[in-house]
Amino acid sequence: MPIAKEPKPMPSSLDYVPENSVPYAVSSRDSWEKLAQRSDVQNAGMSAIDLCYFNFKTRNFAEINWYLNRKIGCRHATRDGSNYMFSDSDKYTQNCPSPGVVYLPKHGSIAPVHETTEEPKLNAWLGVVGKVGTMFLVVGIETITGAVVSLDDPTKWMAIGASVNRAGLGWGASGGAAFVFITGVSNPQQLNGWQQADGDFNLALGENWGKMAKSASKVKKIKPVMDAMLKIGAKTPGTLKKLLKTEPNKYIDLVKAVKSVRDYKNLKAGEEPEVFMWDIPWGSGGVEVSLFYGLQNFNALWDGTE
Repeated sequence: MPIAKEPKPMPSSLDYVPENSVPYAVSSRDSWEKLAQRSDVQNAGMSAIDLCYFNFKTRNFAEINWYLNRKIGCRHATRDGSNYMFSDSDKYTQNCPSPGVVYLPKHGSIAPVHETTEEPKLNAWLGVVGKVGTMFLVVGIETITGAVVSLDDPTKWMAIGASVNRAGLGWGASGGAAFVFITGVSNPQQLNGWQQADGDFNLALGENWGKMAKSASKVKKIKPVMDAMLKIGAKTPGTLKKLLKTEPNKYIDLVKAVKSVRDYKNLKAGEEPEVFMWDIPWGSGGVEVSLFYGLQNFNALWDGTE
């Protein structure tokens, strides 16, 4: 069932009609992303999320779903079940102020859709890293490099690296790719020089599944983020950048996933940084069996590469 929440207070009434707008009857072929590609919407300088704000005065995805259901009459869910989508049958929904109709900007108008909101920043980043680790008896080391994108601004990227000093028991070497999720960070300076210690293990016999078994309660809380990254399927920082550039709706999906776990303490502004990494099952390999305590030392800087 789509995630929907009634906004309190309501940013706009259910009978709200934006200024300088024209009604548009939606169909099953429409989506916010497709509507944003129309020339009249592009000329107004509006993105898909701006168009949502234009109609409902909110950018909160759960609240947008509520308006779609209560105002537009949407009753059909997207394939993943997270959101409502437009349908030819919306116009027949009863007891809705605007069944099957959304509003688009009049041709030539520039809609005031860029007002600031009180919604707090996520201060969160998602990306892909490559890593290589070794363990010889009681000591070992792992090196990590990659890039992450800001979930507050898709134009901002950080290049990140880390060295992990291991102490424990084990033998072997493993490497590959991993997804990384960073919270409590608004700029590279906050992450650069950050140290984080954690217990972990690697069981790499062709594919490394060690990180997936790490701290079950923590994994459960960020599972929507893990699922969203796995769905995208980017195996390297380069392919992730290309995907988000050519398919911006994938970025929106990532933001939705992170917002769905907003109440988790590590997403609140002002908290210390925390880094979560989990191996991409089809992107890791080697032969290693180890149980260790790792001290991670991070470095970060702005990444302006395409």
